[in-house]
Amino acid sequence: MKRTACALMGILLIATLWSGCIESTGEATSESEDLTIGALLPLTGSLASIGEASQTALEISAEDINSYFSGLGSGKNVEIIVKDTGSDPETALERLKELDEMGIKMVIGPQSSSEAEAVMEYATQNGIILLSTASTAPSLAIPDDNLFRLVPDDTNQGMALATLMNDEGIGSVIPMYRNDLWGNGLVDEVEKSFETLNGTVLEGVIYETENADLSAEVEALNEKVVAATSENGEGSVAVLLCSYGEVTEIFTLARNYPALSEVNWYGTDGMALNRELINDDDAASFAAAINVRAPVYGYLRANDRYQVVGPKIEARLGRLPESYALTAYDALWVAAFVNLDAIPDNDESLKMAMNTITDTYFGINGWTKLNENGDRKYWDYDIWTVAEENGSYKWELYGKILLPLKDRMVIMRGEELTFVK
Repeated sequence: MKRTACALMGILLIATLWSGCIESTGEATSESEDLTIGALLPLTGSLASIGEASQTALEISAEDINSYFSGLGSGKNVEIIVKDTGSDPETALERLKELDEMGIKMVIGPQSSSEAEAVMEYATQNGIILLSTASTAPSLAIPDDNLFRLVPDDTNQGMALATLMNDEGIGSVIPMYRNDLWGNGLVDEVEKSFETLNGTVLEGVIYETENADLSAEVEALNEKVVAATSENGEGSVAVLLCSYGEVTEIFTLARNYPALSEVNWYGTDGMALNRELINDDDAASFAAAINVRAPVYGYLRANDRYQVVGPKIEARLGRLPESYALTAYDALWVAAFVNLDAIPDNDESLKMAMNTITDTYFGINGWTKLNENGDRKYWDYDIWTVAEENGSYKWELYGKILLPLKDRMVIMRGEELTFVK
């Protein structure tokens, strides 16, 4: 490890978030070359909510890093070049090529698994390291590739969802999901885990991501729910919705079918904390009425670093940010130190530095240690639901799912603890 990076990483452990309080003790050093890092974010399209929040987090992260460097008397600065993927895999590839033409070899993103899959071959061929903060498809959990993910893959979310549903008395689940890498993969993981708990995943409703009208799919879901509840009873049947921004349309349509209001609904990380949903009164009122529970990779609010940075991101964004956006804040710190530590234009050196730094970095989302596939090793999930307050709607924390010990999960609802084997 380079001497400069080693020194900075040591100081980082005690000074990361106090950078604004450090005063320079001398003139800037000769280390004045800027660090330019790319970002592929879905600022438009079905993942725009996560993209918007991620951009805000990256802006604040860059400010904090540059203030930190300045406080050390360094002339270095981090610059972020953000490209909008439009939540589209083909566009993501074109935007990555643009970053490559600028000589950028460290890129935060893409955020969706379909986008990540679309750019992987190009990134590998051209020595580009990808650091995603929202891609979770298990099929992308590949050892020694160029994709690193600061979030756990969906084998964990599938297990967490199955355990939660089983704990709440659900015996049969009807999935409605996107026909893409993420949607298909997550439903498969839920089915594997739910069947080990003696639950049944019934034939679901799959929809194409480019379909702007989901009326036929919601009607088909209603028919399946009516059939399932007539056989099993309403209390034991649930709908599992694996969606992104289209959740707003699905809920708006679902409110017209009484049977869909009488069963349990579970969401996923693709919808949790979505801003469009709570800003649409029709969709939000349905979400509140069914008490939809949507897990997403979580964070410890008692973390001192989160206590400083989290409110800054929320204040600038004007709402609660998705936890994947908070992870983007940490991703930039990691990327900056990887750039300092690695040999320029050497992707093997970049990968080695990535593994070294993520082993020791503690950010606003906790420890960033990765597993053998380059994905986040340790996890917990926040469970979010929609609540009405004074005529408007907001996301409200319902509980947490923790895995503090091997094969022993903990579900927290408020102050209630449930231990599950």
